[in-house]
Amino acid sequence: MSYGFGPQNSLSVFLASGFDLPRDDEEIRDVITTRENLTASAVNLREIAQYELREIITGQQWFDATPGGNSFNGPQTQNRTGYRRTFDLVALNQGPILAGATTIRIQPSLSGITIPTMCFGAATTTAAVFVFFPSMNIDFTMDNSNPAMQTLTITNNVGADLIQCYATIEYLKQG
Repeated sequence: MSYGFGPQNSLSVFLASGFDLPRDDEEIRDVITTRENLTASAVNLREIAQYELREIITGQQWFDATPGGNSFNGPQTQNRTGYRRTFDLVALNQGPILAGATTIRIQPSLSGITIPTMCFGAATTTAAVFVFFPSMNIDFTMDNSNPAMQTLTITNNVGADLIQCYATIEYLKQG
Protein backbone atom coordinates (compact mmCIF):
# COMPACT_ATOMS: atom_id res chain seq x y z
CA MET A 1 0.00 0.00 0.00
CA SER A 2 1.31 3.46 -0.80
CA TYR A 3 0.41 6.74 0.84
CA GLY A 4 1.32 10.34 0.29
CA PHE A 5 1.47 11.90 -3.12
CA GLY A 6 -0.86 10.74 -5.85
CA PRO A 7 -0.79 11.86 -9.46
CA GLN A 8 2.34 13.71 -10.56
CA ASN A 9 0.97 17.20 -9.96
CA SER A 10 -0.96 16.61 -6.78
CA LEU A 11 1.64 18.62 -4.89
CA SER A 12 -0.33 18.13 -1.76
CA VAL A 13 -1.75 15.15 0.07
CA PHE A 14 -3.66 12.87 -2.28
CA LEU A 15 -6.07 10.50 -0.59
CA ALA A 16 -6.78 7.36 -2.62
CA SER A 17 -10.45 6.38 -2.72
CA GLY A 18 -9.85 2.87 -1.40
CA PHE A 19 -7.35 0.89 0.64
CA ASP A 20 -6.87 -2.64 2.00
CA LEU A 21 -6.17 -3.50 5.59
CA PRO A 22 -3.41 -6.02 6.32
CA ARG A 23 -4.11 -9.14 8.38
CA ASP A 24 -1.60 -8.37 11.14
CA ASP A 25 -3.08 -6.34 14.03
CA GLU A 26 0.00 -4.13 14.47
CA GLU A 27 0.09 -3.34 10.74
CA ILE A 28 -3.64 -2.48 10.86
CA ARG A 29 -2.91 0.10 13.54
CA ASP A 30 -0.15 1.67 11.41
CA VAL A 31 -2.36 1.72 8.30
CA ILE A 32 -5.31 3.30 10.12
CA THR A 33 -3.08 5.90 11.82
CA THR A 34 -1.45 6.83 8.50
CA ARG A 35 -4.81 6.90 6.73
CA GLU A 36 -6.37 9.14 9.41
CA ASN A 37 -3.44 11.57 9.21
CA LEU A 38 -3.81 11.73 5.43
CA THR A 39 -7.57 12.21 5.73
CA ALA A 40 -7.12 15.11 8.16
CA SER A 41 -4.48 16.73 5.92
CA ALA A 42 -6.58 16.29 2.78
CA VAL A 43 -9.74 17.68 4.39
CA ASN A 44 -7.91 20.64 5.93
CA LEU A 45 -6.17 21.45 2.67
CA ARG A 46 -9.40 21.16 0.70
CA GLU A 47 -11.18 23.51 3.09
CA ILE A 48 -8.33 26.01 3.28
CA ALA A 49 -7.24 25.66 -0.41
CA GLN A 50 -3.81 25.94 -1.91
CA TYR A 51 -2.58 28.41 -4.52
CA GLU A 52 0.85 27.82 -6.07
CA LEU A 53 2.91 29.40 -8.83
CA ARG A 54 2.92 25.95 -10.44
CA GLU A 55 0.20 23.57 -11.57
CA ILE A 56 -1.61 21.60 -8.88
CA ILE A 57 -4.62 19.31 -8.83
CA THR A 58 -7.56 21.16 -7.25
CA GLY A 59 -9.50 18.15 -6.03
CA GLN A 60 -12.42 19.24 -8.21
CA GLN A 61 -14.12 16.55 -10.23
CA TRP A 62 -15.86 17.56 -13.46
CA PHE A 63 -18.36 15.63 -15.56
CA ASP A 64 -17.27 13.38 -18.41
CA ALA A 65 -17.47 15.32 -21.68
CA THR A 66 -17.66 12.28 -23.95
CA PRO A 67 -20.99 11.67 -25.73
CA GLY A 68 -23.26 9.69 -23.44
CA GLY A 69 -20.96 10.38 -20.49
CA ASN A 70 -23.02 12.95 -18.64
CA SER A 71 -25.91 12.34 -16.28
CA PHE A 72 -28.46 13.57 -18.85
CA ASN A 73 -27.56 10.85 -21.32
CA GLY A 74 -26.88 8.00 -18.93
CA PRO A 75 -24.44 7.08 -16.19
CA GLN A 76 -21.15 8.90 -15.98
CA THR A 77 -18.20 6.70 -16.76
CA GLN A 78 -15.35 8.88 -15.57
CA ASN A 79 -14.95 12.33 -14.08
CA ARG A 80 -12.22 14.73 -15.14
CA THR A 81 -9.80 16.27 -12.66
CA GLY A 82 -9.54 20.04 -12.25
CA TYR A 83 -6.20 21.86 -12.16
CA ARG A 84 -5.14 25.27 -10.85
CA ARG A 85 -2.23 27.60 -11.43
CA THR A 86 -1.64 31.03 -9.96
CA PHE A 87 0.43 33.67 -11.73
CA ASP A 88 2.35 36.60 -10.25
CA LEU A 89 1.86 38.88 -13.25
CA VAL A 90 4.15 41.66 -12.02
CA ALA A 91 6.99 39.16 -11.59
CA LEU A 92 6.32 37.59 -15.01
CA ASN A 93 6.24 41.08 -16.55
CA GLN A 94 9.44 41.98 -14.67
CA GLY A 95 7.83 45.18 -13.45
CA PRO A 96 4.52 46.96 -12.86
CA ILE A 97 1.56 46.43 -15.16
CA LEU A 98 1.14 49.81 -16.84
CA ALA A 99 -2.10 51.31 -18.16
CA GLY A 100 -3.31 49.69 -21.36
CA ALA A 101 -2.74 46.14 -22.58
CA THR A 102 0.25 44.08 -21.44
CA THR A 103 0.93 40.64 -22.93
CA ILE A 104 3.02 38.16 -20.97
CA ARG A 105 4.23 34.75 -22.14
CA ILE A 106 3.43 31.81 -19.83
CA GLN A 107 6.48 29.76 -18.98
CA PRO A 108 6.19 26.89 -18.47
CA SER A 109 3.00 26.68 -20.51
CA LEU A 110 -0.15 24.93 -19.31
CA SER A 111 0.16 21.64 -21.18
CA GLY A 112 -2.94 19.78 -22.34
CA ILE A 113 -5.46 22.44 -21.26
CA THR A 114 -8.82 21.95 -22.96
CA ILE A 115 -11.06 24.48 -21.22
CA PRO A 116 -10.76 27.02 -18.41
CA THR A 117 -13.34 26.62 -15.67
CA MET A 118 -12.61 29.77 -13.67
CA CYS A 119 -10.31 32.78 -13.66
CA PHE A 120 -10.02 35.40 -10.96
CA GLY A 121 -7.48 37.73 -9.47
CA ALA A 122 -6.64 40.89 -7.63
CA ALA A 123 -4.16 43.73 -7.87
CA THR A 124 -2.78 46.66 -5.90
CA THR A 125 -2.17 50.02 -7.57
CA THR A 126 0.54 52.58 -6.85
CA ALA A 127 -2.20 54.56 -5.06
CA ALA A 128 -2.82 51.62 -2.65
CA VAL A 129 -6.19 50.87 -4.26
CA PHE A 130 -7.20 47.20 -4.41
CA VAL A 131 -8.90 46.02 -7.59
CA PHE A 132 -10.40 42.65 -8.37
CA PHE A 133 -11.05 40.93 -11.66
CA PRO A 134 -12.87 40.15 -13.71
CA SER A 135 -14.14 43.73 -13.58
CA MET A 136 -14.78 46.75 -15.76
CA ASN A 137 -11.31 48.11 -14.90
CA ILE A 138 -9.24 44.99 -15.60
CA ASP A 139 -9.65 42.60 -18.50
CA PHE A 140 -7.71 39.35 -18.44
CA THR A 141 -7.43 36.85 -21.31
CA MET A 142 -5.33 33.82 -22.18
CA ASP A 143 -4.30 32.99 -25.75
CA ASN A 144 -4.00 29.22 -26.21
CA SER A 145 -4.02 29.26 -30.05
CA ASN A 146 -0.39 28.07 -29.96
CA PRO A 147 -0.06 25.90 -26.81
CA ALA A 148 3.75 26.12 -26.91
CA MET A 149 3.58 29.96 -26.86
CA GLN A 150 0.66 30.67 -24.50
CA THR A 151 0.22 34.27 -23.42
CA LEU A 152 -1.78 36.17 -20.82
CA THR A 153 -3.00 39.65 -21.68
CA ILE A 154 -4.08 41.99 -18.94
CA THR A 155 -5.72 45.28 -19.87
CA ASN A 156 -5.32 47.81 -17.11
CA ASN A 157 -8.00 50.54 -17.21
CA VAL A 158 -7.65 51.41 -13.51
CA GLY A 159 -5.82 54.69 -14.03
CA ALA A 160 -2.69 53.68 -12.10
CA ASP A 161 0.08 51.13 -12.47
CA LEU A 162 -0.48 47.73 -10.89
CA ILE A 163 2.41 46.99 -8.52
CA GLN A 164 1.05 43.63 -7.35
CA CYS A 165 -1.17 41.48 -9.51
CA TYR A 166 -2.10 37.82 -9.02
CA ALA A 167 -4.29 35.79 -11.35
CA THR A 168 -5.53 32.24 -10.82
CA ILE A 169 -6.74 30.01 -13.63
CA GLU A 170 -8.56 26.75 -13.01
CA TYR A 171 -8.94 24.40 -15.96
CA LEU A 172 -9.45 20.91 -17.32
CA LYS A 173 -7.00 18.90 -19.40
CA GLN A 174 -7.25 16.40 -22.19
CA GLY A 175 -8.48 12.97 -21.08
